[in-house]
Amino acid sequence: MKSARFFALAVLVLCACGSKKPAETVGSTDDALAALAARKAAAANAGHVTGHLVASVGERSLGPFLARRGAGPHAAGLVAWVTQAEGSGRRVVVVPVDGRGQPRGPEKTIALVPIDTTMLVVRPMRGRQPGFVVAWTSLIDRGEALWAIAVGDDGVPRSKGVELAHTSDDVVWVDIVPTEFGAVCLWAEETRSGDANVVAASLNTDGKVRGVPTRVARSVVGWHALEIPNGVGVSTLAAPDGHGRPTKAPESRSGALSFVRIDPEAHLVGAPVVITPKPIVSGDLEVARAGTSGSLVFAWTDRSGDEPAVVGASIDEKNVVAPPRRIAEARGGAALLGLAGGAAGTAIMFEAPARRKSENRRVHVSRLAPTLALEGRPLSFEVIGRAMPELVATASGFAAAAPMHDCEFDSPTCPNAKVVATIVRTDVKGALVQREPLNFGSDPATLAWGLTCDGDTCVTLAASPGTPARIRAAEVRPRENAKPAAEPAVVPKDGPHVEDVTAIASGETVLDLAATRIGETNIVAMLSAKPDGGRGRGRHDHEVTLTTRVVDANGAASAPTVISPRALPAGSVAIAPAEKADDGGALAWIAREGGDQQVHVTRIDKRGKRTADVQLTTTKGDATDVTLTWAGGGWIVAWVDWRDGNGEVYATKVSLDLQRTAREERITNAPGDASDLVALGQGDIVWLAWADPRESPKDGMADVYATAVKMRDAKRAFDEHRLIASAAHSRTPQLAPAGTGVHVAWIEEAPLGIETPASSGYGALWVSLDEKGTPVAKPTKMPLAGDGAATSVTLETTPTGPRAIVARSSPDAVALDAIVLGGSSVRGYPLLTLDGPPSLDVALVLHDGVVYFNDEGPRTTDKRARRARIAWTSKKP
Repeated sequence: MKSARFFALAVLVLCACGSKKPAETVGSTDDALAALAARKAAAANAGHVTGHLVASVGERSLGPFLARRGAGPHAAGLVAWVTQAEGSGRRVVVVPVDGRGQPRGPEKTIALVPIDTTMLVVRPMRGRQPGFVVAWTSLIDRGEALWAIAVGDDGVPRSKGVELAHTSDDVVWVDIVPTEFGAVCLWAEETRSGDANVVAASLNTDGKVRGVPTRVARSVVGWHALEIPNGVGVSTLAAPDGHGRPTKAPESRSGALSFVRIDPEAHLVGAPVVITPKPIVSGDLEVARAGTSGSLVFAWTDRSGDEPAVVGASIDEKNVVAPPRRIAEARGGAALLGLAGGAAGTAIMFEAPARRKSENRRVHVSRLAPTLALEGRPLSFEVIGRAMPELVATASGFAAAAPMHDCEFDSPTCPNAKVVATIVRTDVKGALVQREPLNFGSDPATLAWGLTCDGDTCVTLAASPGTPARIRAAEVRPRENAKPAAEPAVVPKDGPHVEDVTAIASGETVLDLAATRIGETNIVAMLSAKPDGGRGRGRHDHEVTLTTRVVDANGAASAPTVISPRALPAGSVAIAPAEKADDGGALAWIAREGGDQQVHVTRIDKRGKRTADVQLTTTKGDATDVTLTWAGGGWIVAWVDWRDGNGEVYATKVSLDLQRTAREERITNAPGDASDLVALGQGDIVWLAWADPRESPKDGMADVYATAVKMRDAKRAFDEHRLIASAAHSRTPQLAPAGTGVHVAWIEEAPLGIETPASSGYGALWVSLDEKGTPVAKPTKMPLAGDGAATSVTLETTPTGPRAIVARSSPDAVALDAIVLGGSSVRGYPLLTLDGPPSLDVALVLHDGVVYFNDEGPRTTDKRARRARIAWTSKKP
């Protein structure tokens, strides 16, 4: 919806007009150095960037805005704005400019308007007497009025202003599209119910209405207009329930997308064409001509899922629709910022991730293939502040305007560089060829808007801060001066990488995850807390919700099935399938019963829905760290139990109908509290591994132990083994099959205060055990992909050997690394960086080449569980 952008630009220009002193006023050594650097930059830019002063505007002015028409020496332009209040009214002022933005005469007042003038639009018109149309809206008694006036290339009005609309509704959008007879003016009148009606009127070159206005669409929540051969193309979004919702933010409203053509007389040509019948298109809809063809490309942000994604569709000259497809998606979401079409094809500008930790945004510009897929490597840069970046087509590529740091992209000096409005230009393939900060000597611009390009020469308005603000029409001529972006690090062909990332849950703090496959269905069990519920992991009494979700092959998750709203995070969650898919599976978890934490086992069907539940334990004393493993005819359940005064490992077996078929067996008998219990079924035994501080129970410094119990009766199969006697705290073991034995991975935690926690013996370790639990070699440390401390690990075995995912915490972030184990050259590969802080406790589950994990952004809505599909090319052992 374009009106939001016009209003935002006006506000941003005014914000740039603060009370800062002019940049040329030197008050310190730093100021002098900055001014010297600016003069050097201006000298370097001489002949390529020229600023033509066109206006000085006050803090409450509306605009200015720039319109251009034509190309080459016959191009013309007009700058228009509404002054701040002057007594009981305001003035609409214009300055005629040539094709380069240089003023062709003094400013002229073309209309007197009320103080409550709220919107201004200036556009070119064609016809027998080409010129420009300036339109504005003003609040009146019991409604709003829309006015327009035709202006010649010399800035002189051709007639008095014409009132196009006088309505009791709100005029929330105005656009003007040139035609062979002059122009068509379109506007949207928003009703009290929150939806809007779109109206169009044809204007001749004197600004008079030709015929009567036409109602183009009713009950819509979004709109877009652009020039097409022989008329105007209008896109509208119909609200799913037939009316809008006034309390909903415009950018979050969605509707079904339709397209209709209107002729230069503003008459409908044919019936509307449905682009997408589903209400998945948001108000940031953009439409562009697909290069030089007659096809149109539609792009929008689809916010119907857990994370937003940029989606596109197209329509050809015969109204044949290519259905919607995803163009850009990313962990943290992607949002559309711009779309442009020209001689070089079609390009899209989007923000990813769409969820920001600050006001800065990471913006990407990429060409679109005819299939609407991204072509080549996107041009990526950082946009500073809230200003909306702009994208337009040039003769040989594309150009963008935005506030950026005055530095080479991604240079280490960028965080400390000044922010300057900058124009960047690409070649036909989308590669950066030009970067021009609008410094104007010692008076740099902080904002740029209204970007247009004639060939490869571009003109934009630019504002330098001050009171009043100095507005220039900046002319940027082409050259190749940009340093090519560094090529990304080449990932070895045998290296794993992320194929896609999706969110499977959002808005909750995820405390623990478990995943399994039941038949052909992936089931994820999750312990999560609402914002006012449990926080963190460990032994505490906050009740959390236990849910299951079905996750398909593309990472899309079903709605959650609530198993229990009163689970406890201290118990974790375990899931295991039955032997047959039709028998479903089971969950093990902990709830408080009669003042004590007790083990529950819940049967689920193959869609994750609860079918039965039993409370397995009833003794006095808490239970934690429950595990569950299929063991032929039933499940082995193991947990840590405090009935004897300290935490010991217990195990038992239940049948398919959850009846106990074996005694509760005490597996450990040692001082200190066991923790972090995990289990793995293999052959006729179930492996168990846990952390145990028996050597230093007072200090709580644990080592990892392993043993196994028999599937038949849960009795211990052989003696337990300590995997390594270390001075560090060993914790959170993980298990994976290894022939007749097992692989074990765990974390050796560095004490607080260690400057290099990845050094020495700290980090993620792994070892293989034989069928009796004896290590076959010394434990090996996993190499990470960068600096930081390993904080959690998950393990999986494949036909080519074991592999692991490790959460690596650095001073600034937490990331996931992939490690291919067992080969002759073991190394770590970076996968992705999480949104969460370095202190985030990452719950990891690796299952069938897919890793499930929790993540947290700065807001409650940014708390998520994610699923990342990993492409593994493992080395043979």
